[in-house]
Amino acid sequence: MGRMRLRNSRLFLRVLPVLVWLGAVASVVGLFHRRSARFEIVGIAQPQVRQVAATCDGRLISVPVQLFDKVKKDDVVAELTAVLDDEHIDAKVKTIEAQMDHVEAQLRELRRNYEAEIINRRSEWWAEMRAFTADVVTSRLRIFELNATIEHDKTISANQDHEIRAFTYDNQNVLDTDIKKRNELKTMKNNHVTLDKKIKENEKLLAKYQKELDDAMSRKEVYDVNFLPAFGTEPNEAQDVIRKAKIVLQRQMEELLARREKLVLRAPCDGYISQIPSRPGEAIMQGAEILRIAEENTRVIIAYADEGVVGELATGKEVEIVKDSEPEQIAWSQITYIGPAVEQLPQRLWRNPNFPQWGRPMLIDIPPGMTLIPGELVGIRGL
Repeated sequence: MGRMRLRNSRLFLRVLPVLVWLGAVASVVGLFHRRSARFEIVGIAQPQVRQVAATCDGRLISVPVQLFDKVKKDDVVAELTAVLDDEHIDAKVKTIEAQMDHVEAQLRELRRNYEAEIINRRSEWWAEMRAFTADVVTSRLRIFELNATIEHDKTISANQDHEIRAFTYDNQNVLDTDIKKRNELKTMKNNHVTLDKKIKENEKLLAKYQKELDDAMSRKEVYDVNFLPAFGTEPNEAQDVIRKAKIVLQRQMEELLARREKLVLRAPCDGYISQIPSRPGEAIMQGAEILRIAEENTRVIIAYADEGVVGELATGKEVEIVKDSEPEQIAWSQITYIGPAVEQLPQRLWRNPNFPQWGRPMLIDIPPGMTLIPGELVGIRGL
């Protein structure tokens, strides 16, 4: 009896490992079966990652944040300078300053020459203006003299007319018989007619002189308005070229001085520093990545559908999201975007790390109230 018990005991000890192994296999198969029955797709909580890149060629001075630091929007995350070691900014600045001094000297010389030219042109203008003024003065003087002559002749004519009437009245009884008196009266009348004729001719000449005066004054006014040189203000082509050259040098100077100042890069959003590929002291090119910031709040889930269910996918289709980690959560959401082509899955989603898997990517919004850690795996079902 004792031998039989001992034999059964030994047999049990031999069979026990096999039973344990079979139980483990059954458990693993059961777990995989349970998982495959519970989840059709596995998704990853995908944080929005912002890249902070260099805005110009230069050298990274400092990165005042550490990996996984939490930052707020507009916090300083990097400082760089656009001046590299092989650039001699101070020497270039001095060279441009010398060029600007030279250009300024040229501009002053042109200005002095131009002002001297204006003075000469004004002297010539005054010489011409004196001629126009002389014409006006001469015309006015002739008009004045002729007016005086006409007025004098009109006075004499009036006196002659009075004398003729008086002589005729005094000698009216003898004019028919006295030839001498009659000839004297005739002479008086002839002189009066001649003087009146002279007055009329002088009046016509006066109108001519007045027109000549008007023409002389018009010529003087036109010359005064249109030909007067503007002293020191009229631009010329040579000065304009020098000014433009000076503006170019000033802009070059401003660019060089701006490059000597530090460029500050700020965080584009709230989040955590997820990666810092660049280090202080490195020379970097424009567009080179300095660091990455993962947004604090995860907003989307990226999942990959097997080729077998690709035809069932549609934007707006409802899906169930299951968070299996503590605390467990279940919520409903919708597919917001479906990738245009099949892509390779991230390696962590491969069933066998030696065999890549492929699927069609899709984005699913995280429902309000569900809290997921960036990179956390969740189950997607209901497709």
